[in-house]
Amino acid sequence: MSYPWFVEGTVELCPPVPFAQLRELLDQGAPRGGFQVAPHGLDESELTELVDRARWVLVPDADAGAGTDDGQDRPQAAKYLRVKDPGIDSLAADERIRGLSACMGTAHEFRGRLRYWGDLGGEDGEIVLARDGRAPYWRQIGGRYW
Repeated sequence: MSYPWFVEGTVELCPPVPFAQLRELLDQGAPRGGFQVAPHGLDESELTELVDRARWVLVPDADAGAGTDDGQDRPQAAKYLRVKDPGIDSLAADERIRGLSACMGTAHEFRGRLRYWGDLGGEDGEIVLARDGRAPYWRQIGGRYW
């Protein structure tokens, strides 16, 4: 049985990942899909609104251009993953993170962590994202230890 968690945070993708590498991930449906690409030029309030609505958003590298070879007017590279998901189970979150990690390849890494918490009495922690499509590590840092 999987438990729904509130997952939130911003993780930097280093170096920025070309969207051409992420095409397979972006073109498929859930569970590994489900990422929204933020358009260039959003201010912070617009980006926050998009993240509130879309939940898992790839934020473009401000220094990269737009227009990929697939005819989409997407930015050239993603610099951040920004998440605000109020009810995702750990298996679905793991699948999304592993899918992104696998598409990024070995030349890229995550910098930062996502936070998670539950609504049944204070379980909370951080999600440490791994490279090469490996499962992330959910580290409890507060609440109950069972």
